Amino acid sequence: MNESHDYIVIGAGSAGCVIASRLTESADTTVLMLEAGRAHRPLMSRIPAALDYALHDDRYNWYYWTDPEPYMDGRRVYCPRGRALGGSSAINGMMFIRGHPLDFDGWAGNDLPEWSYAHCLPYFKKYENYDRGGDDYRGNDGPLHVTVARPDRELDRAFLEAALQAGYPYSEDNNGYQHEGFGVTDRTIHRGERWSTASAYLRPAMRRDNLEVRVEALTHRILFDGRRAVGVEYSRRGETRRVFAEREVILCGGAINSPQLLLLSGVGDADHLREHDVPLVQHLPGVGRNLQDHLDLRVQVKCRQPVSVYPSTRGLGRLAAGMRWLLTRKGVASSNLFEVAGYIRSNDRVPYPNLQSGFMAAAASYDGSKSYPGHGYQAHMDLMRPTSRGRVKLASADPRRAPSIVFNYLQTESDRREVIEALSLTREILAQKAFEPYDDGEISPGADVTSDEDVLAWARATGETEYHPTSTCTMGTGNDTVVDGALRVHSVEGLRVVDASIMPRVVTANTNSATIMIGEKAADIIAGRPPLAALYVPVYDPKSRVSGGAGAAPHPGTA
Repeated sequence: MNESHDYIVIGAGSAGCVIASRLTESADTTVLMLEAGRAHRPLMSRIPAALDYALHDDRYNWYYWTDPEPYMDGRRVYCPRGRALGGSSAINGMMFIRGHPLDFDGWAGNDLPEWSYAHCLPYFKKYENYDRGGDDYRGNDGPLHVTVARPDRELDRAFLEAALQAGYPYSEDNNGYQHEGFGVTDRTIHRGERWSTASAYLRPAMRRDNLEVRVEALTHRILFDGRRAVGVEYSRRGETRRVFAEREVILCGGAINSPQLLLLSGVGDADHLREHDVPLVQHLPGVGRNLQDHLDLRVQVKCRQPVSVYPSTRGLGRLAAGMRWLLTRKGVASSNLFEVAGYIRSNDRVPYPNLQSGFMAAAASYDGSKSYPGHGYQAHMDLMRPTSRGRVKLASADPRRAPSIVFNYLQTESDRREVIEALSLTREILAQKAFEPYDDGEISPGADVTSDEDVLAWARATGETEYHPTSTCTMGTGNDTVVDGALRVHSVEGLRVVDASIMPRVVTANTNSATIMIGEKAADIIAGRPPLAALYVPVYDPKSRVSGGAGAAPHPGTA
């Protein structure tokens, strides 16, 4: 028998969970969700500080690696992606930052006016449950719990104080009026646990009779009748099956898997599909192109005093932190360890922040593989609006094979110049008086790394992903775009893409928040509901600020 549902949603990631939940709010709408990952949620994934666990566990992670990166000494760069209910929100760093208002106005341009900041803001507010309450910028009754950090550790407070000593403004709320500047972070943590989109949206919706979620179901291809998407072919428990969509197929696989599946289904560059003997449905050369990501670099420093979180990351200290979390959901394990951060401009010619500056009271890589064995701290410097562009291609027509990924980090001269400027600014912050009691010498890149050539050599050798791939199914109207403003795939019918791959340009932020917004906005579009009314609010202008920042307020917990 031909099984059918109104909608088939492929991928239970950050946007997919939103779509499945919102569409099934209407009892007469049936949705089938197909997720390649597992339903089980391991205990370690719920502990905010256990970031390294998910990055090592290929049961809940696609565990991708890039091809040799041509501008990074030919290194292959790790590219983890969530393979579980919640997608990458189930394994990410839980940082909650929307992006700068000009990011979304830039998306809108002249061709996509409905994606301006004023049109996106009501959807950001709709889904948010902010623990400090709602206002013109923040929501307080949505399903996604967002909590503000409490910088109790003296190193975190020192970083915030040092940034202000270096002349940067203080921001009371980087997600509100003033994105630019330094302040405490917001995180998707609730009652000491990770709060993924599976927790916020999907698991409550799974109680509904009109939503079916099938896990461990790998989609092989989208089925077409001519140029209309009519269903999907997938495998589950050794059996290949087909299922059909009465209304639409909605692809929510993310910036890596969505273009891969379109290509496997015959939608993409005709010459590339011919290389893999994939029958062409629609020539769409933009599929898999325009790949963007935030390059992450870390300046690590030895700490003179025993005040870092290092003891809690090893042996008995880690066990004790875990036991406290199990018993109370408190302590160091209840934090993602990023308590303070800032958004700054690399020079005065940049109109709005192009660098993210984060801080961790330990000298360690995200996955723990490159950690200093002692007390230390580190400042992260991330390129927020890179001009380098990569791509996703098929490595094989076998859907079980990982795709070919190249980010082309540091491809452009402007990105290389930003790295040099970012290191100079970061060192300036770490050299402020606030760090004098703690600074015991730079570990990486090291005091001998001073020339531009040395800095770039260090960046090529140590730079890593910030886990924010986007833009491989770009939204727009040009020949190189993939979806229109309603997220419908160009030149075919019955098929949309709803995830981070549609971003015309990566946001000046960690990407999870904007991806959830995309899901909320798309759900109204798909269901035919009137869009939420645009909200026009004032935003910070650095040209008008006085010393200390526009509206600068006393900052909590700083000396």
